[in-house]
Amino acid sequence: MTLRLERREFLALSAAGAASTLLGSSTESNAQEPPSLSVPEPISLHSAMPVYMPGSTRVHETALRELALAFGVPEPGQLDVHREDAAPAGTLFAGLLGESKTAQDLARLGRINLHNVPPTRDAYELVNHGGALFLLGNTPRGLLHAVYKAQELAREGTAIAGGKGIRGTFQIRERFFHHRFNGWIGEPADFRYISHLGASHCLLAHDWQGNHRHLQGYVTSPLFPDAVDAAEVAESHQGMKMMIEACLDHALEPCLWITELPCQGGPWTPEPTRQKFLSRFPEETLSDSGTYQGKVICFSHPKIQEFYRDLLARFFADFPEIGTFFLFGLDADGEFCDPESCPRCKGMSKFDQRDRLIRFLIEEGQKVRPGLRVLTTGWGWSSNTEEFLARQKALPSSSGLFLAAETDGWQAERQSHELLWKARALCREKGQTFIGYDDLHWGDDTVHDINDIQDYPLGVGAKIRRWHELEVDGVFDHWGGFNHDVSSNSIACREFFLNPLADPEAVCRGIAERQFGRDAGAHVFEAWKALEQAHAVLSMACSWAPSQWPGWYGGREYAPTAEEFAKRGLQGGEPPRQATGFTYNDPGLANRLQSVADAWQLAYPHYIEASERMEQAIDKAMNEPLFYAFWWTGETKSPTRREHIRRQRLYIESMAFVGREIGAHFALNALFERVGRDAVAYKQQAHGLLLEDAKACRNAAAFFEKLKINGDDRRSDRDWAVLYHAKAEAIDAYAK
Repeated sequence: MTLRLERREFLALSAAGAASTLLGSSTESNAQEPPSLSVPEPISLHSAMPVYMPGSTRVHETALRELALAFGVPEPGQLDVHREDAAPAGTLFAGLLGESKTAQDLARLGRINLHNVPPTRDAYELVNHGGALFLLGNTPRGLLHAVYKAQELAREGTAIAGGKGIRGTFQIRERFFHHRFNGWIGEPADFRYISHLGASHCLLAHDWQGNHRHLQGYVTSPLFPDAVDAAEVAESHQGMKMMIEACLDHALEPCLWITELPCQGGPWTPEPTRQKFLSRFPEETLSDSGTYQGKVICFSHPKIQEFYRDLLARFFADFPEIGTFFLFGLDADGEFCDPESCPRCKGMSKFDQRDRLIRFLIEEGQKVRPGLRVLTTGWGWSSNTEEFLARQKALPSSSGLFLAAETDGWQAERQSHELLWKARALCREKGQTFIGYDDLHWGDDTVHDINDIQDYPLGVGAKIRRWHELEVDGVFDHWGGFNHDVSSNSIACREFFLNPLADPEAVCRGIAERQFGRDAGAHVFEAWKALEQAHAVLSMACSWAPSQWPGWYGGREYAPTAEEFAKRGLQGGEPPRQATGFTYNDPGLANRLQSVADAWQLAYPHYIEASERMEQAIDKAMNEPLFYAFWWTGETKSPTRREHIRRQRLYIESMAFVGREIGAHFALNALFERVGRDAVAYKQQAHGLLLEDAKACRNAAAFFEKLKINGDDRRSDRDWAVLYHAKAEAIDAYAK
C-alpha cells in the first residue's frame, strides 16, 4: 500500500523539520503533536515585554532608549533587557541581521528579505514569528528605523498580525539634513528628530553661521593664530565634538558646509567686523575681491597654502568622523581674488581659483582623511552651463556636485531639465557624487520671520520623485527645519525616501489624518492639494533668484513708474533651460518678467482656496498633541493640532498677499520692457495694472498690520505695512 500525505499534513511535517533544524527545536518534543500552521496571535508592544538585544554599540543603546519611549517607561534601565541572541515567545528581539543567527534563521525560513537588500541602502523589517516580535535592520540606521516604526505602531495602538511583517528600504541612498535651521549647537533632540525623518548624513553648520563655516573656526594654526578669536575657536571645537557624538548615537555621518576663502564680508557684515578682519592676516596675504565683499585672503600666497595645509591636518586629527565638505563660494563671506588687480592671481579667473582650491582640499585633505569628498555647487557658477559642466568634468572623482535646478533651492521649484540631466550624466561618467539640492522644510523664498509653519508635503513628494527619476546619489535639504514644530514635511520626507513612486495623495492624506485627526486632517489634505497647485504654477517661472520671492523682493520699496523702472527695473535672471517640450526662463526679458507675473496671478486663487480649507480644518481640530509629536523630545513645546494648522494658514496667506503684489509689479515691469522703455507709452497702457497693484499693496498692508496686532510678526523692525501703503499712494498719484 502506498503512503499518501494530505497537503496539510505534508506542510505541517515540513514546517516541523525546518523549525527543528533552524531554531534548535527537539524532534522528539514535536513527535507526538506536529506544530500547527494556524496563524499566530497579533503582537502589540507593552511595557512588560522582555527585550532581547545581542548587540551593544552606541546605536543599540539609542534603540533601547527609543524602545523605552515606545513602551512608555522613563528610562531604558526599566526595561527587561537580555543580551542574548534568542527570541523566546512573548519577547521583543531587536538587532542587526549580520550580528544575529536568530535573525539569519528567519532569512532561511523565507520570513525576511533583508539579506537581499544592497549594502548601500538602509532597510528594516518588523516580523511576528514564533510568538516573538522581531525589529531588524541591515544597517544601524535600518535598526533604528525598525524601532521608529514600532513606536509609530504603538502610538496608533496597532498590533503586528501573526505571520505578517512590515518592511521598508530607503531608495534614496544619501540623505543630507542640517540638524536644525538656527541655533548652533542645537539640542540632542534635533539629531534624534532628523534621524526619525530618514537622514543618513548631518551638516553641522549653515553657510551663513559665521566662523562655523570656516576651518579656522574649529582649530587654530600657529601660522595665523589670530584668524579667529581663541575663545571662539575653543567654544566651537567643543560644540563640534558634542554634535559629532550626537550624530554617532543616531548613525548619522557628520559633514560640514564650508565657505572658503574668508573675506571681509558683504553689506550684511557690521563695519567694525569688516575692519577687524584686516588685522587678522598680514596685509601681504590679502587681495581685493573686486566685489562688495572687500579684501580676501589670497590663496596664491605660499603662506596661505601652508596655512590651509596645517588647518586640514589639525582639523582631521580632531574630527576624523567628518568625511564630506560642502564647499560654497562667492557669497556668505567667502570669495576669491579679483583676477584684474591681484598681483599673484592676475589673469587667473575666479573659476580657476575655485578649481584650484577644490583640488587642494582633496589632495591635502585625503592625506590626513582618506576618502574625503569635496562637493561644490552651482550658485554663482552655473549661468554658463557649458563652462560649468566642462569645469566639473575636469575635477577629480572625489569632487562631486550638490546641485539645484535654478541656482538655489526653492519651495515651489520641482523642475527637471538639461542642466540637471547633463550634470548627472557627467558625474556618473567621472565617478563623482551627485546630490540633489532642494528645500524640503523651510524655504527662504517665503516671508521671513513670521510665526508660520511651512508644510507642503505633496511638494516634498514631487521633489523627491524628481530626484529619484534622475537616479541621484543623494538629496540635500538646504535649510532644515524648526524641529519642535514637527513639520508634516518631515514625515513626508521619510515616506517618499522609502518609496519615491508611492501615490502622493494617498501618502499625504494618511499623514494629514494621523497628524491632525480624521476630521481636521481631511480639510488639511484638501488645503495641501490647493497649495500644491500654486507651487506647480510657480515652478514654471523661478527665474530671478531671489528677487521674485517675498523675503527678498525689492519692488515694495518703490512705485512702478517709468522713471523708477528705468533706474531699478530687473535685468538678467536665470538662463534658459531646455526641458521636455518646454523652455524654462524665456530668453526675452519682457517674456521672462511676464512669466513670473502670470505665475503669481495663477497661483493666487489656489492660495486662497488653501487658506479657506485651513480655516475649515481649524474648526475641526482639537487642542491635543500632534500624532507625530513623539518625534520631538526637546525643551520647546510642540504646537497642538489646532495651533499647527493656524500657523500653516499664516504661511499660505502671507504667500498669497505678498505674491499677488509681486505679480502685479512684475507685470508692470514686463510692460515697460515691451513698450521699449518708452515712458509715455508705458503710462498710457499701464492704468489697469497700476490700479491692480495699488489694491494688492493695500491688501498686503492690511495683512501685515493684522500680523503685528496678533503677535505673529517676529520682526519688530519690519515696516512692510508702511511700505505697501506708501507704494499704493504713490501709484494713485502716478495713475491720475
